[in-house]
Amino acid sequence: MPKVRVLSRQELDGDRAVALAEFVPVLLAEGDSWFAAGAVPAHNVLQALDFNSHGAVVNLAALPGDHLALEAAVRARAAHRRIHRWTGGLLRFVSEPTAHVYDAIVLSAGGADLIDALPHLLKRNRAGHCVAASLRDAIDEAALAAFDRYLRANLTDLVAALRERGGVNRDVPVFCHTYDVATANDAPPCIAGVASGSAWLQPTLRAAQLAPDLWQPLINHLFGHLAATFKALDLPDFHVVSTQGLLERARVGARGESGDWENEWHPNTSGWRTLAHKLAAAIGDEIGLQ
Repeated sequence: MPKVRVLSRQELDGDRAVALAEFVPVLLAEGDSWFAAGAVPAHNVLQALDFNSHGAVVNLAALPGDHLALEAAVRARAAHRRIHRWTGGLLRFVSEPTAHVYDAIVLSAGGADLIDALPHLLKRNRAGHCVAASLRDAIDEAALAAFDRYLRANLTDLVAALRERGGVNRDVPVFCHTYDVATANDAPPCIAGVASGSAWLQPTLRAAQLAPDLWQPLINHLFGHLAATFKALDLPDFHVVSTQGLLERARVGARGESGDWENEWHPNTSGWRTLAHKLAAAIGDEIGLQ
């Protein structure tokens, strides 16, 4: 039996609602596709969490459970859930009069935002191409600074709102991870082993005509920058779990599963286990689990 049961919000309602009092710890999770699905069948880092007790995670980021709805969501790249799209729902959920008191709130935040911002972070000529000869020349520093402000403002506002009007959960610790660094490959999501749609990073870099030898240095820099931005936040009871450098990199040019990666942007089951071990240890230490 798994030590963590991942639940959707729908499983907390009705005559057959799951009783959260039976679990220790009980976590609340929200965020992007690292908490939702990277492939069909769906798997993510939450399912790999392991504590020395039978815990539960209420996953607000869960995609639809039936195969057809999940397939449609993956095809639509519903994984791109930017922070400002889910913070309001999270705050409403934790402050309801009947809300459960969670042991921790866990976020997967910023990765989808960075992917969506990537086209705007490239320094382009009048033809719209990024013809940089060096990494420094490839990045629009003003755009990156604007992205930093967006990220800091949304996370700061979220934590401040939680502390001010989070109801019974106003003092709950908040955790986020720093992802790991993907390899820019043409490795799209798969549905039952069949490629569906496009990858997340490589198509943008290719369309911008950035030199291929700059693809990986750029991705390394941007995700390192994302992690540094998280770590620089000074917010009450906000904990950043450093997860970069844990996974075996995907081989450059891989078109599918490689190293610890299922596709370009999502780890495979081995990768999720590695990340979850680090995340669970940090949460357990902070909330006092033996």
